[in-house]
This record gives sequence, structure tokens and C-alpha cells, in this order.
Amino acid sequence: MSPSPAVRAARFGKFVDRLLRDAKERGMTIADVERATGVSKTTIYRWRDGDWSKDPRPSQVRALCEGLGVPCEIAYRLLGWSDAGPPKEEPPIDDPDLREVARRLRDPYVSEAEKQAIRIMIRYLARRRDVLTD
Repeated sequence: MSPSPAVRAARFGKFVDRLLRDAKERGMTIADVERATGVSKTTIYRWRDGDWSKDPRPSQVRALCEGLGVPCEIAYRLLGWSDAGPPKEEPPIDDPDLREVARRLRDPYVSEAEKQAIRIMIRYLARRRDVLTD
């Protein structure tokens, strides 16, 4: 099971903090780190502070690690990714009925009772063993 986003943010934040401390011990300023990696200091500080809601971009994580001479796999593991990088994104839902169900589940104006009824029906249909054919 993959760690929660908060746990991953905390782990990655500690990792970035360690990278910055190590860089400072080598005489690098944050501006030097920014130049060496191509990652903005704002982004680096947000990562360090765990101030992000979605995963960092893989290209930026790779640039940070390569620019500071650290194996990317360490950062990938801390982010809950495989050693090869982040998980592949799921393809978008093409079925209009499924898009409508997803929209209704996200809609703040749909009652919780209706959302619960939708979830119950989805679970029921997912567990059915017989397939209706016409």
C-alpha cells in the first residue's frame, strides 16, 4: 500500500532539506542550487516545506537529483513511485455515462444521500457475477 500524500510530502520534504543542508556544507547557496538544477528556489522551498497538493513533476525531481549528484531512485521511493519514476496516469474516462457519474460525485450541490446511493449501486454492479446480454 502506498503511503498517504501527507506522509510522502513529509518524507520528500526531509529529503529536500537534507539536500539543501549538504549543498550548503559544500559552499552552495540556494541560487547555486537553482542554477545547478534548473529548479526554482520557490519550488525547492515548497517541496522542503511539504507545501504541495499534487506530486512534483518527475522532470523537476530528476533535475534536482541529477544537479546535486544524488540518485533519482531515492527521491522516487520517498514519493512512493517505483525506481523507474512516477506511476503512469490513468487514461481519461471516455464513456459519457461514467463521466456523468464522476461529475455528480464531485458536485457540491448533489446531496450526500444521493452520492451514497450512487456508490452503493456502483459497488453492487461491480460485484455482480452474471452479465446481462441483449
